[in-house]
Amino acid sequence: MRTKNVKDAGVSLPLLFLLASAAAHAGVVYEVETTYHSGSGGSESETTQMSVNQPNLKMGVEGAGSSDPDAGEAIFRGDRREMVVVDHGDKTYMVIDSAAAERMGGQVQEAMQGLEEQLSHLDPKQREMVEQMMKKGIGGMALPGAEPPPKPTKEYRNTGERATKAGYPCVKYEVLEDGQMIQELWVTGWDNVKGATESRKVFEDMASFYAEIMAAFKQSSGMATGFLGGENALESFAKLEGFPVVTRDFYGSELQNETVLQSVTERDLDPDAFEPPKGYRLRTMGPQ
Repeated sequence: MRTKNVKDAGVSLPLLFLLASAAAHAGVVYEVETTYHSGSGGSESETTQMSVNQPNLKMGVEGAGSSDPDAGEAIFRGDRREMVVVDHGDKTYMVIDSAAAERMGGQVQEAMQGLEEQLSHLDPKQREMVEQMMKKGIGGMALPGAEPPPKPTKEYRNTGERATKAGYPCVKYEVLEDGQMIQELWVTGWDNVKGATESRKVFEDMASFYAEIMAAFKQSSGMATGFLGGENALESFAKLEGFPVVTRDFYGSELQNETVLQSVTERDLDPDAFEPPKGYRLRTMGPQ
């Protein structure tokens, strides 16, 4: 039996190359505006772009309508299971993965052992005071041997309230932490936002990756929390039945900031845009 060649199939080679190129680089760019509110009634805004080119994602910050030369970028490389953090101010970048988290955890563990050695030279009263501080933790971190702080109970509640936000039909969610509302989310169906259905997997993969490096850091350092702030901000994507168009963060009853989806653009994205800029220096995690 004769196998059909490209010519027999009625498809030209140039068309095949064009289709392959489009499939490889097609992506989507989400632009959101965040307004930060102060207690005095003043506010300031900044625009953030998030580019998704499966399985990778890049987040960058713009200010006053133009690129901020000192801003940074976070690039999630889902294909390599790593996060690249770029600092444009000093032209450096840092690569975070499970191995890097383990190394940093080991450095923390060594530092703690050195601290314990120093404690042995203190008088009993001074040592007791430092040990009490260690048990409580420093900067929100539960140090080795300390009781970890209780994890707050978080609830995502679909209120059933509906409204149009930023041009999208939405339903209102409230996020409660230990019974107190900390966020208000207006969520639209995944199919309503261009490219969101495909991007959803990247968001979920990034949340899974973050959980991995948190676990790696904890295992090597003995700390319950404290790596990259200890919060997995993307875990909400697994809790919501759609894409958050408006996010409002509260502290107590006071509105802290509001983020609104401004635009969604589907276009071909350069794969090199998801790599550290050429000429930037690799910086290792931990003390420099």
